[in-house]
Amino acid sequence: MRWPIPTAISSTAKAFLHRQFFLKNGIPPSIRLCKLRAFCSSVDYREILRSGLDGIEHDEAVYLFKYMAESRPLPHIIEFNKVLTAIAKMHSYDTVIRLWSIVEKEEDIEISPDIYTCNILVKCFCSCYQPCLALSFLGKMMKLGVEPDVVTDSLLVSGFCRINRNYEALYVVEQMKKMGVAPNVVVYTVLIDGLCRSGLLNEAVKQFGWMEKEGVTPNVFTYTSLISGLCNACKLSEASHLLREMISRNIDPNVVTFTVLIDAYVKAGKFSKFKELRQEMIKMSIDPNVFTYTSVINGLCMHNHVDIAVEAYKDMLSNGCAPNVLTYSTLANGFFKSNMFKKGIELFQEMSDRGVAENIVSRNTLIQGCFQAGKISAAEQLLEKMPAHGLSPNIRSYNIVLAGLFSYGKVKLALGKYEDMQKTRNDLDIVTYTIMIHGMCKDGKADEAYKLFCSLSSYGVEPDDKAYTAMISGLKKNGMLARAHALTRIYQKYKRNRGSI
Repeated sequence: MRWPIPTAISSTAKAFLHRQFFLKNGIPPSIRLCKLRAFCSSVDYREILRSGLDGIEHDEAVYLFKYMAESRPLPHIIEFNKVLTAIAKMHSYDTVIRLWSIVEKEEDIEISPDIYTCNILVKCFCSCYQPCLALSFLGKMMKLGVEPDVVTDSLLVSGFCRINRNYEALYVVEQMKKMGVAPNVVVYTVLIDGLCRSGLLNEAVKQFGWMEKEGVTPNVFTYTSLISGLCNACKLSEASHLLREMISRNIDPNVVTFTVLIDAYVKAGKFSKFKELRQEMIKMSIDPNVFTYTSVINGLCMHNHVDIAVEAYKDMLSNGCAPNVLTYSTLANGFFKSNMFKKGIELFQEMSDRGVAENIVSRNTLIQGCFQAGKISAAEQLLEKMPAHGLSPNIRSYNIVLAGLFSYGKVKLALGKYEDMQKTRNDLDIVTYTIMIHGMCKDGKADEAYKLFCSLSSYGVEPDDKAYTAMISGLKKNGMLARAHALTRIYQKYKRNRGSI
């Protein structure tokens, strides 16, 4: 049974593929003509593959794959793998999956996949956020005699970690071990990074210990992932210990390693430690990058050291490191919080003069700055004009405006904005509802706020710590003590179930 495409279309597609491919690669007209005449010959696809597939387009690669599948004798699996790899590199993962599913269904196309085919498909499934389908596909391949390797292992672990299904990733590693596939440094690093990102620090530390016992030496990326996890858990001394350990083992930290630590220390207000790390970077000839500087500026602004943040910004410029939109937004936010509205505006103007385009983050920062400066109408106009400036407001944009209106007692405007949001947006989050609860309670509408709180689940949102705190506080301030105490008991049960207490 042949591919289900009409012969005329198939012939046209082949000619199109051939013409486009050789025109792109600059092959002389006489040779192109010979190639065109020989296109349907059995060696034609091999010549195309030998020429390289770097410049091939999506449709051309699909037609080439189909032509190869119709060729007799069938090309070797290595040739099919080349085309599938080219399509995967275009991030057209669904196309790879579709093409291979057609091959599997066609009775007269007997292509024997190898481990490379398997890994290409596993990667495509995982890149489509379908690691379970990748696992199922692997099972099918194993029935055909294809045994997984460490690359398969790393792809599956990465796929499960990407969607925060870390225990499935752990299961994959254990099952692979039983099949004789020992995890390497890549597998362990991906696993540790995924565990740290999901807050499963103890398990990450446990896996770090396992890899050492199994004789797998961690690299700079392994250490950096674990250091990041420790910093996020506010375990800064342990993170610093790991830095010293990796240096003692002649594993050089990179700028990312230092940036993670510097970010944590400046946020914690431990500026002397930041200076030590900066000196260590200088000693190791590691230049800070835009993320390092932005982290420093952010931490300094958090602790109201805007003047020192400005010095860090100047140091950044003098060292030839170009600020990005996040750098400008972070420093501008520091100015706004310190009641330096004019300096914030001037900084955004400097950003524009330097050719750095604004984005949703910088616009949100500017809107918040306007509210902090009491410029309510200007803030609302900045929100309204976003689409005209090529920016699409996100839920944070609206939340900033909603909170700003409530903070200035513009309750009627805030309620009107909330009604508009309900009609035009489907992404209202717990932050939105917490702002509403707090604002209504402050205006003496605690009963309405409580009704909103009780209906959160019907909106597909569950209350968090801030929502509970805002509601309980609002009830108490409005004299509704019995209801406040009852909700407090529910909140304590919620925290126990979550494991916070």
